[in-house]
Amino acid sequence: MSLSDKEYLQVNQALFSLAHAYESRMAGEATRNTLGLRLSDCSVLMVLGQFAPLNSRRLSELMDVNPGTISVYVRRLVEMGLVQKEQDAQDRRNWWLTLTEAGQAAAQGVIGGAVEYTRDFLAALDEDERQALHRLLLKAARGLGFDWL
Repeated sequence: MSLSDKEYLQVNQALFSLAHAYESRMAGEATRNTLGLRLSDCSVLMVLGQFAPLNSRRLSELMDVNPGTISVYVRRLVEMGLVQKEQDAQDRRNWWLTLTEAGQAAAQGVIGGAVEYTRDFLAALDEDERQALHRLLLKAARGLGFDWL
């Protein structure tokens, strides 16, 4: 039996609520966020921490963020000393993005915080429910084109 429109709306509202609660909690974690990182900064650090080196085009694709916006995010992180850009020796039009030593430390802190936050808000579920949610969210994300998860 298919979900009703009301049930689809409830799923949408639950996902929005979870995303909003996650963002609000992260913004309020002053002790963990001593660098003044924005949510977008944390997202870029997590992706680069897992997949660097990347060029801006691939980072944009992985995050599903337009290239102009990615450029703004990267510029901010370069200015903060967390990301470095290195010109490709074979194709001087291409720039590789990597984390600096400080960026690696920040990424590890962000990843640790993400795991902690996620563990906390999933605590209301039992282990079988957490496993099912994990499987279903990955499937849904892949359905949206996020095959890198």
